[in-house]
Amino acid sequence: MTIHILTDAVAPPCARTDFHSPLKLKRGGPYGWLTPYLSLMAQDNAAIAANILSLNRDELHFIAMTLAFSDDLRRDRARLGDFARAIGNRRREAIVREFAPDADPRLARFASKLAGKPWRAVTYHRLAALAAEPHARKTLGHLPSISRRDVVMLSRLPAAYRTRGVLRMIRRRRDFSRVLFAIEIVRRVRTDLSDRQILASLEHAESDYIRRWVDAHYERLPFPPAPTGALSDGRGGVLRPILSGAELKRAGFEFDNCVFDYIPRAASGAIVFYRYDRDDIKIAAIKLLPVAGLGWAIDEISGPQNNPVSGADRLAIIGAFAAAGVRAPPQAYSEHCNYDLEW
Repeated sequence: MTIHILTDAVAPPCARTDFHSPLKLKRGGPYGWLTPYLSLMAQDNAAIAANILSLNRDELHFIAMTLAFSDDLRRDRARLGDFARAIGNRRREAIVREFAPDADPRLARFASKLAGKPWRAVTYHRLAALAAEPHARKTLGHLPSISRRDVVMLSRLPAAYRTRGVLRMIRRRRDFSRVLFAIEIVRRVRTDLSDRQILASLEHAESDYIRRWVDAHYERLPFPPAPTGALSDGRGGVLRPILSGAELKRAGFEFDNCVFDYIPRAASGAIVFYRYDRDDIKIAAIKLLPVAGLGWAIDEISGPQNNPVSGADRLAIIGAFAAAGVRAPPQAYSEHCNYDLEW
């Protein structure tokens, strides 16, 4: 295994987050992008030179992290030499203060927990951003080791969800997208809950059943007030508004239809559902839509399994709604006519 010997020539500096060395360094070697810097540092530190192929992982991460936060070290050969001589002879936090003054010196404490080979510079910057955020800092402090995967996943999670409990749910690579999608869906629909309340319920869920967690929140989702209360048809039948995700899910099972898919829209107030029963017999599910300038109108009347509703029952439904100010288009009177007010 060869460590390349390098020139001292200096090139123009580059942006910190796009880590291309300003020194004309040959690429490659046992430590990836860090190898050429270690080759130069070995000329100024006998301990590094003696152990160049067996440096401790935490030492490698500390050197790489400090280089990632210091433009001076990457473009000034003399400054890199001073840094090399400080390694092993001064406290790490003191080294960070001197050679990477823009970085938080406390980042040095993480070096002993960082796993794997030296990371790319952008990953150390992500680590620094996480360490500055309360939830993520607490999580990082409790992890026995910190992998690049941990840093990337925590960075992509919403700030309030950067906890050990959420991280434990992501056991496989494919788990991350499922958990993140579930969080975003529940945050969008459960506007009645704070992030802390959603997080508490998520950390009690099982990662293999994350869909059930989402469904449970849909079921508990409250709907805005319906345009009317319960309505009687004068024949023993009653029209009742469906006022929650749980009620809409139950109606979907009882009528064997797809109304459960409309929960997000019902929760937003864009549509309203009623059910029509008489003597414990399920007769129809009714969807109302708001019509600009006219108020609410009947959009759909469907029986169990989306079968047509008989003329007498249909007229009873339309009449009960009309008495409450809910309109019906002409097509609503025909059990054989399919129509859609949204088109």
